[in-house]
Amino acid sequence: MHPLFRLAPLVLAALPAVASAAALQPGLYEVSLQLMMRGTPLQLPVRVVQQCVTPREIVNGSAYAASETRLPCTVSRLQQYGDKVNYHFTCPTSGGGRMVGRASGSSHATGWDVLMGGRYVPSLEGMREFTQRAQARRIGDCTLR
Repeated sequence: MHPLFRLAPLVLAALPAVASAAALQPGLYEVSLQLMMRGTPLQLPVRVVQQCVTPREIVNGSAYAASETRLPCTVSRLQQYGDKVNYHFTCPTSGGGRMVGRASGSSHATGWDVLMGGRYVPSLEGMREFTQRAQARRIGDCTLR
């Protein structure tokens, strides 16, 4: 048997995972963000933002990373398997610093639920570590401006 024919079942078996990883649809999403700071009992209110997600942002993973400044986050080490998503992120903050960390969660055709954990660089008013939950649902198509 030719060696390429032996690899065919492996390639075919991987296709469903690749297809489902790309299942998130481009469009307008409502994203609920809950930020929790380690070491403080302070409970911040849930912030809801709208985000237009493009096919490019789905592929590079930046669709899943939300920044408080609305500037794009940098995503690295993106892994998407079935409905699971994991990545590392760096996001700019309003004070000129950045948030860095890792995230993991789930994604489907019309939304995602991701838990981001990391730290502020430099510390933000004495607070260094944070956890942020981002839950999103597709609410329609993006409109051109």
